[in-house]
Amino acid sequence: MLLTSSPVSRIQEWATRWRFLLAIPAAAIAVVFTDRPPMWPGVAVALCGEAIQVWASAHLHKNVELVVSGPYAYVRNPMYVGRFFVGLGLALLTWRWFLIAPYVLVFWLYAHARVLGEEVRLRGLFGERYLAYCAVVSRWRPRIPRQRFSQARWSWACVLRNHELRVAVAVVGGMLLLRWRMLAFGAAWH
Repeated sequence: MLLTSSPVSRIQEWATRWRFLLAIPAAAIAVVFTDRPPMWPGVAVALCGEAIQVWASAHLHKNVELVVSGPYAYVRNPMYVGRFFVGLGLALLTWRWFLIAPYVLVFWLYAHARVLGEEVRLRGLFGERYLAYCAVVSRWRPRIPRQRFSQARWSWACVLRNHELRVAVAVVGGMLLLRWRMLAFGAAWH
């Protein structure tokens, strides 16, 4: 399959390693192109995405246990679902389809390739239990679970350990900065 080929894997690995540097041009694009009101649809979508990520991180114990509680009971990859909506919300702030459409395509290709690799690793770590989980929980489409997998509850310690609180602050701070930029400079920025 194309998505698991060696060149794609190398690109994925490079993008994962340098994702924070890749955020710099993305932020520059957002600053330059965010000049059309209303902002609320993009803000709402981004905040919903960040809420999903915080919820998922509150249940995530990476490589220690198979997480099947919280949003993981509804969809196998809630962190990617949340990230998608954060990025989509930020792209929506621009109201530029030539930025929004490629974002959707590139994110899907990246996330799909990444998840395929993670699934191999999780099968190796958790074996039959992971396969049973995959049989009833969709990779991407959230569904109401038919059975309760776990009694695990929200953990602020997990949120902090997974660094999601810093990400949430950065997302909100970035949107506030974009709002200030729009109010201070508006379309005259160009």
